[in-house]
Amino acid sequence: MLHDGQQQNNFKEDIKMANKNIITMKSIEEGSIRIYSGMIAVWPQLSNYEDVITVDGLSPKFNGCYAANNSTMIVVASGSEILVTPYMRDKEEFLKGEGFYKKDFYVPFSNGEYPKKEKEKWKSLCREAEESRAEEFTRDSISYCEKNHIGKLSEDIINKCFEMPSTGVQVRNVYYEDRYYPVINSKYLDRIDLLGCFCYNNGKVIFVYRNGKTYVAKGYKLIEKLEEAGYTKSGMFVPFSNGEEILDPFLKRKWESIPKIS
Repeated sequence: MLHDGQQQNNFKEDIKMANKNIITMKSIEEGSIRIYSGMIAVWPQLSNYEDVITVDGLSPKFNGCYAANNSTMIVVASGSEILVTPYMRDKEEFLKGEGFYKKDFYVPFSNGEYPKKEKEKWKSLCREAEESRAEEFTRDSISYCEKNHIGKLSEDIINKCFEMPSTGVQVRNVYYEDRYYPVINSKYLDRIDLLGCFCYNNGKVIFVYRNGKTYVAKGYKLIEKLEEAGYTKSGMFVPFSNGEEILDPFLKRKWESIPKIS
């Protein structure tokens, strides 16, 4: 029988699994910036240097094609309309299904630059795409764990663990200063084989949960719970197990407040 916390976790996961974007050509158009020759791009990493975009020659040569680079896509649609949109896998799958071909050609706004007049819209589109990719990452992680019989932990257990933030945790000890990150990149499921894995050192346990997030806990009693849920030991670095001090005051208090699992 499932505990209340486990039932709540099930409900949250069901929402994530069902929350898949419905992509249409109209939604891609609405979620894009229309590109034209003479458009101004701003490069903040180059002291806000302004450059003129030239897309002459893309149409009709690449009509019905798209290209992708660094989480950005360009689509040359019918009627010579050229769209740039933040990359999402669902968008690419839709385009392939509609007969678009993937090619290699220039992708504006894929290297940190942004459209000068449409800056706010572009930033908003990028934020929305980032959230969508995070949901996609969660769906993929849960789907993999379901197929490989990697189960859930109770909410009580999860609440006694420290979630590694995607931005990392800056630490320092007597020998070095470093920044620790989650085991799996939350933008791309780059190490799917590490889902449902754990490791331990000096009384601390790290594990990659079924939602793709990395957690660190205190106390080896957790290992028993992990193994019961189908998790396996793997060679991973264990943060906070070698006398490191967390430098961010908020994260430090959060880690210190986490009880030992017994």
